[in-house]
Amino acid sequence: MRVRDVMTTSVVAVTPAATVSEAIAVLTGKGITSLPVVDDTGALLGLLAEEDLLRARYLPDSDPDSGAMLGGHTKVSTLMRRPAPGAHPDSDLTDLTVKMLEHRLRSVPVLQHGRVIGVITWQDLLRAGPSA
Repeated sequence: MRVRDVMTTSVVAVTPAATVSEAIAVLTGKGITSLPVVDDTGALLGLLAEEDLLRARYLPDSDPDSGAMLGGHTKVSTLMRRPAPGAHPDSDLTDLTVKMLEHRLRSVPVLQHGRVIGVITWQDLLRAGPSA
């Protein structure tokens, strides 16, 4: 089975100019685990995951005040993962599942010609898998 067979095509994304507070509201409001960060053409620039936000808020690495950066006007671009992981629509689900588990990715944007056309999540993989 291929990624295109099970991916979610209604993608929620943000631009790098979005604030962290806006991104948190989208994540929690939509019940999703990560946001592709895209430019105006839909090209993938980065990925912002719940894990990134939790690390910044609760586990500041070197700066004791870095947890405060999640308020105010802090931009998504300061916390997004670069390079962002991506999958091709014709990728094999088994190969992608291994990659997602190895890198602790709960969702991966699906790209065609560098633009986000969908997303694949653990939930999509569970729905596609063989029944027990």
